[in-house]
Amino acid sequence: MSHDEFLAKYYKIAELAMKCCEKARREGLLSLEEYLDREKIKERDIFEYGLSFVIDGYDAEIIEKILSNIIKQEKDEDTIKLKNIQKEAVYMIQQGFNPRIVSALLNSYTGLTLKEDKLLDDNFYIN
Repeated sequence: MSHDEFLAKYYKIAELAMKCCEKARREGLLSLEEYLDREKIKERDIFEYGLSFVIDGYDAEIIEKILSNIIKQEKDEDTIKLKNIQKEAVYMIQQGFNPRIVSALLNSYTGLTLKEDKLLDDNFYIN
């Protein structure tokens, strides 16, 4: 996976995670079912698979074991990094994080500076 591919996939998952966090905070975890893609769950997409476990009320430790075991099967460094970001996003949704914090935390895995992060608005930065 190239760096540009990694960033494109990262932004897509980070935006979805932020939407899920906001919706879960306002409407509860069950409201997130509309975001699930059943085909991606069948393929064991880390985010979709993990989100389905969160919605079903599984314990964080069980989700950690399942997702970590899937990630261990990967060989590409950027793919591993992306899947770990997806796993962390799942935990943040489960714990009810603020979407702006989700963006900042996920960004910390990428090596991007805050100025490079397309997900944060100018109000986030401290002057």
